[in-house]
Amino acid sequence: MAQQIRQEITQDIGSFLAQLSDLGYEPTASLYDAQAFGNYYVDLRKGKSWLRIGRDRSQYFVDVESKDELRDAGMLRAFDDRGAFENAVLEWLRAA
Repeated sequence: MAQQIRQEITQDIGSFLAQLSDLGYEPTASLYDAQAFGNYYVDLRKGKSWLRIGRDRSQYFVDVESKDELRDAGMLRAFDDRGAFENAVLEWLRAA
């Protein structure tokens, strides 16, 4: 991976990050905060496109530049289930 990701993050979503890498998204930045419920984010880039994968109080979300794009894809929300989140993001990105 292009950017070193903390072990706590890779333990949680390492295989998901590998799948995103297979789609051309490479990590550019990340932050893990053990003092704030283990919240984290990972920024990824593919060409001129970027996305942020985050966990906030055990809920997962994706962010991109266009909130309309997220809304249209049904992704402008948080997911309680990591597996459902990962599947939804991968399905959305593959369809785009």
